[in-house]
Amino acid sequence: MSRLPLVGKDPAFKAAVALAKRVAPGKNPVILVGPSGSGKTHIAHLLHMWGAHPRAPFVEWHAGAVPESLLEADLFGVGRGAATGVEERPGVFEAAGQGTLSLVGIEHLQAHQQAALLRVLEYQGFERIGGGAVKAEARLIAAFQDPPEVLVQRGLLRSDLLYRLEVIRLELPPLSQRPDDIPLLARHFLKLACRRAARGVPEMGPGLIRALCEHPWPGNLRELSQRMEALSLNPAPLLTEEDLPASFWMGPSPVDEGLSRRLTLAELKDAYIRATLARVGGNRSRAARWLGISRKALWVHLRRGNT
Repeated sequence: MSRLPLVGKDPAFKAAVALAKRVAPGKNPVILVGPSGSGKTHIAHLLHMWGAHPRAPFVEWHAGAVPESLLEADLFGVGRGAATGVEERPGVFEAAGQGTLSLVGIEHLQAHQQAALLRVLEYQGFERIGGGAVKAEARLIAAFQDPPEVLVQRGLLRSDLLYRLEVIRLELPPLSQRPDDIPLLARHFLKLACRRAARGVPEMGPGLIRALCEHPWPGNLRELSQRMEALSLNPAPLLTEEDLPASFWMGPSPVDEGLSRRLTLAELKDAYIRATLARVGGNRSRAARWLGISRKALWVHLRRGNT
């Protein structure tokens, strides 16, 4: 957990932490919204630690990592009457007890499985597969990379389930929106890495700090942590931008970034056009030439996107 610290002065980040502290003692469901690597798991742990039952279990469950045939058994457990030779076992709801159950990627569940999850929230209980009523006592946290409203629009998330879950909403900004925090976080991660390796902590040159601040950080805090881990292996007393690997300067391809953010084709097209405009300083003629389209076609796209 120390790898994703509460370091920073960004107003949106500080507001999220303050809200987490305020609501942690309660039992209401919480949704966490933020891109991959932005610290959702860390905040979920803090909600648990600051909550009413910090010694109770904290269970994190990733729907996308479980085979389709095992999803419901993983969630609700298996009773004695499920099938001959099948051992009785608890699901993650039961395993969490009075603690916290953090669900990641529930948009991967089928509609009927989301309906079963909704029933747990409504009735505060469930039945194991094969029988056996169980009371649901854990606090529920649901984490989303994409805004849940977008997932509802795409048909990936039931709207009634979102209404039940969204009692408290915490939004974590991407690292690219926290430029003033990047030097603070970079130094923190560098110190942690050097401490683990029993090394002295090198200085960070102004060129390195500038390069870090200008980087888009598609992997957010996770990516920054790994970059500083690699830099900690450099024996030089002063780290400069020349110590950064070639991969740092290349950055992700638009397609890879679109896949990681799960953009639709229309969203990827719009993101690429707007990134091109930003690259050429807003000059539409240059952007149109870069994109291989007419200036009028670019104008039509931008006008359509603003309506």
